[in-house]
Amino acid sequence: MPKNTPRQYAVALYQTLKDLPDNKLTSALQKFTALLAKDHKLKQANKIIDEFARYAKKQDGVVEIEITAARELDEKILKKIKNSFGEKVEATIRLDENVLGGVKIKMENKILDGSLKTQLNKLKQTLI
Repeated sequence: MPKNTPRQYAVALYQTLKDLPDNKLTSALQKFTALLAKDHKLKQANKIIDEFARYAKKQDGVVEIEITAARELDEKILKKIKNSFGEKVEATIRLDENVLGGVKIKMENKILDGSLKTQLNKLKQTLI
């Protein structure tokens, strides 16, 4: 029997809970916890919860991005970046002085690299 991943448990939990009335939530969560115990997955509960939160946001149309910049971004610039990805955007800002300037944006498994360091490296490669 193939082992279920934390993501698979999270999706199953989401599908179970999404249309459930409030008065049945506690019972459903208790049964889910018992399933995790039976499958020896309680140690992965935090991963499953993280996957559940990510999946629920995605189902709600929320786009999560991580912005890496050399220094704090101006609110106007941050708003423009977020608006480029849609109406419901949650952004995590990470500061990295190695970026030099510009930004890197990570969304799911895609990276948009508009950093000065990358641009300089590209220029260097074309000149060599």
